[in-house]
Amino acid sequence: MRLLELDIDPQSGTVWRHGEVVDLPDLSFRLLMALVERAPALVSKDELIAAVWGDVVVSDETLTQRVRLLRQAIGDDSQEPRYFAAVRGRGYRLLAPVNGPGGEAPATRHRHLLAAAILMVAALLLWQFIEPEGQQIDTLAVLPFDDMSEEANYGFFAAGMQEELLARLSQASNVAVLSRTSVDPVHIENMNMREIAEKLDVDALIEGSVRVTGDQLRITVQLIDGRTDQHIWAETYDSALSVEDIFEIQSRVADSIANSLALEFRIGERFDLPTTNLEAYNLYLLGRHHTFQQTEENLDEAVRYLRAAIELDPGFAEAYAALGWALSFQGTGYGRRVPGDVYPLAREAALKALELDDTLADARSLYADILTWYDWDFDLAESEYRRTLALDPLNVLGYALFLSSQGRHDEAIEQVMRRVRADPDDRYVLANAAWRYLQAGRYREARDAATLASSHPDAASVLGFAELELGNPAVAITVLEEDLRAQGREYYQLTNLAYAYFRVGKNAEGRELLEEIESIAEGGYVSPVPLAAIHVAAGDRDRAIEFLEAALDARDRGLIFLRVANSFRDLHGDPRFEAIADEVGLPSVAQSSTSNK
Repeated sequence: MRLLELDIDPQSGTVWRHGEVVDLPDLSFRLLMALVERAPALVSKDELIAAVWGDVVVSDETLTQRVRLLRQAIGDDSQEPRYFAAVRGRGYRLLAPVNGPGGEAPATRHRHLLAAAILMVAALLLWQFIEPEGQQIDTLAVLPFDDMSEEANYGFFAAGMQEELLARLSQASNVAVLSRTSVDPVHIENMNMREIAEKLDVDALIEGSVRVTGDQLRITVQLIDGRTDQHIWAETYDSALSVEDIFEIQSRVADSIANSLALEFRIGERFDLPTTNLEAYNLYLLGRHHTFQQTEENLDEAVRYLRAAIELDPGFAEAYAALGWALSFQGTGYGRRVPGDVYPLAREAALKALELDDTLADARSLYADILTWYDWDFDLAESEYRRTLALDPLNVLGYALFLSSQGRHDEAIEQVMRRVRADPDDRYVLANAAWRYLQAGRYREARDAATLASSHPDAASVLGFAELELGNPAVAITVLEEDLRAQGREYYQLTNLAYAYFRVGKNAEGRELLEEIESIAEGGYVSPVPLAAIHVAAGDRDRAIEFLEAALDARDRGLIFLRVANSFRDLHGDPRFEAIADEVGLPSVAQSSTSNK
């Protein structure tokens, strides 16, 4: 098999580069094969340790050292990886495609062709209205599709299946289709279809699943009468994973549905797909998936996929919007790029998406975020957030963050709670609510929301800061130390704990972490704002101001919270601090308090 420039013989355990044998110890070869055999899935640290060392007990540090040795042997760079990437706090994932004697490996083909399957199933009901003989269906809900694959690693495609069906069916004029936010919060584990339909107040339900086994794809779709819990129609479709078969399946499935449900096709009316280029659509779905994983490696992958999608279809508005999001996240702590390098590109992508389709709420909210985070044009940003809400009333999280940064905390919480009520179990939404409560000084509510969002990567940070403000230093330190162990010695986990150490008087521990943090900062851009906060806690105001001035030069997003972050309270009134806040354009504390009443 081939992996970029490497030829690998699993039988002999030999690796060649350009015909020359690579000197790879047995443990390093086992590590490489563990990643190759599971590609493109994430391989956890425990899985890698078991694959490489078997029953021998070794530490995470031993695994990290073996990863370094493997990178050194094959010529990979952890900062700009080509072969495999670390997933913060979780494990590693192969990046490079695996090619065998017959060409591209099955796992790689799956990523590109399952998206086509989503497109195919969405097309089944695009140009039809549902009216089974003798019974009218006026309201319909599409339930989340299940990923039935053995390793359950195609969940994002199953989610995309639901999204695409909803996006197309919602355009039908003769059947009302519930939104995803109306369906997803419903707990359905112990409910039958009649009970679900009654809870959602719909006539019928669509449910389905995706299963990938080897090179075979199986899609199951069912239409169920919610009033009787009877199947109106159900069928399973099997196919080899190839683009040619996808189109054959599309035609066959559409005919089958028409025959089974006596569907009548709408004459002369078609609903536009976001692109007519299948490969561009595949790349777009992959790019969106990687974007919202929000790790440095995933964001790099997202930008690559989305730029390729745009190259194939320069008129693909949704792809431009997704590219803008990926680039904007690269300019935050998730991506470790200098904000001034990537935000202009993100703005360009957002404006191009709006030029192609000015009704895209995601593109408009992205533009509003860039105006807030990078341009610091707060008046125009608020106008764009309000235009976003007119397009999508639940697209409120960016606006809530903006309102927090302006000290308008009651409004911020009012906005974010609208989304919480719609998505009460969404950990990302709950984490956003926790931040808004924290910045409003409502620490008990911040603690409660962070506890509910416990599986989100930001939850422990908010919880630790809330406990600090509530006067529970020991609890705060325990929470942040555990977060460091769970997520690894990453920049933000280190800065959070160092700040807390200095706040509670554990200065020696704080200085030890500060040295480690500064060594990380030498290896690439990291936000200077947390470092400034640490130096405030350590009592070094001059050094804190130096870091804030560096953040100003980089146009770092963290500066928009200067006036509402508790970590900078001790700098309020310092002329140097006030000059920085004024340059960002932040309202004074007095102005914020007045506008919040």
